[in-house]
Amino acid sequence: MRLQRIGIGTLILLLIAGLAYKGYEEYMMTQKKEEAVPIVQNESVLGGLEVGQQAPDFTLNTLDEENLTLSEFQGQPVVINFWASWCPPCRDEFPELVSFEEATGIPVLGVNVTKNERRGKEDVEAFLDEYPVDFPILLDEEAAVEQQYRVVALPTTYVLDAKGIIVEKKTGPVDEAWLQQQIDDISE
Repeated sequence: MRLQRIGIGTLILLLIAGLAYKGYEEYMMTQKKEEAVPIVQNESVLGGLEVGQQAPDFTLNTLDEENLTLSEFQGQPVVINFWASWCPPCRDEFPELVSFEEATGIPVLGVNVTKNERRGKEDVEAFLDEYPVDFPILLDEEAAVEQQYRVVALPTTYVLDAKGIIVEKKTGPVDEAWLQQQIDDISE
C-alpha cells in the first residue's frame, strides 16, 4: 500500500512539473518581441502580370456567344477590366469605365470572372440590366484568362499600349481621370 502511495505521489509530482514547464515555456514565448512586418506599398506583391510585359492574347465569348480576341485590338491602346457582379468596388467603377470609353473611344474589355458568379451568365445579364454598357463584356467561364493574368483581387484593370504591352495595372476600382492619365502618359 505504501509503495502505491509513493508511485501515485511521484506521478502527481511529475504531472505538476510537466505542466509547470509547459506554462513557463509558453510564458517565455509571449515575452519574445515579434519583429514588425513592414507594409509593402508595391502593388506587384498582389500578383498579376507586371508593367512592361506583353499582355497574353486570349479569346473569350461575349454575351452574344461571339468570339472576341484581344489581338484584334492590336495597333491601339486597350483597357482590360476584370470584374464580377457581386463585387461592390466593381459596381462603383462601372459608370467610370463607361464614361471613359464613351469619351475617348478607346476600347474597354470587361472580362467577367463568370466562374465566380453564383448563377453564371444569368448574374452577368442581371447586372448589365442595371449598368448597361456599349463595350464588350467577355465571359471567362473557366477562369482561364483570370489565371493567365494572375488576377488575385477584383476589380483589376490593365492598360495596354498599341503594341499590347502592359503600361499600367491597378488592383481596386479605377476612375475616368486615372484611365485618362494612363492614356495621356502613353501618348507622350
